[in-house]
Amino acid sequence: MASIDLIKKFLPEALRESAQQFTIADQFLESMPDVIVLILNSKSMDTKEEKQSWFNLLPMMNPEQMAKLKDILTREKQKLEEIEKKYEQKKEDIKTKYVQQWEQVGYQQKMTQIKQQETTTQEKDEQDADNLLNQI
Repeated sequence: MASIDLIKKFLPEALRESAQQFTIADQFLESMPDVIVLILNSKSMDTKEEKQSWFNLLPMMNPEQMAKLKDILTREKQKLEEIEKKYEQKKEDIKTKYVQQWEQVGYQQKMTQIKQQETTTQEKDEQDADNLLNQI
């Protein structure tokens, strides 16, 4: 298992518990915490076994392979953020459209209610006027 002190020192708090489930060489926690974070957050590496496999491969990788891995995981992260942003915008558009429709329905209902009140008031006023005329 990775050193808990190094995990606390080099990894974001949100990933510390997750990182403790893996065997990660201390030298990589110290020298490449950004790659460790990318592996832990990777969506393409969806199983614990697959992530552990990559942690096991790190000591055998040369600098070029490390750079390639970091590049791949960084691009994956960026693409996922772009997708999330795109769908977040779509969700906002749908929400805005729904709210506008809901407000329009509310407006129409309020207008109907006002018209009914006006009709009732007008009928009452006419009734009062007829009563006054009959009293004269």
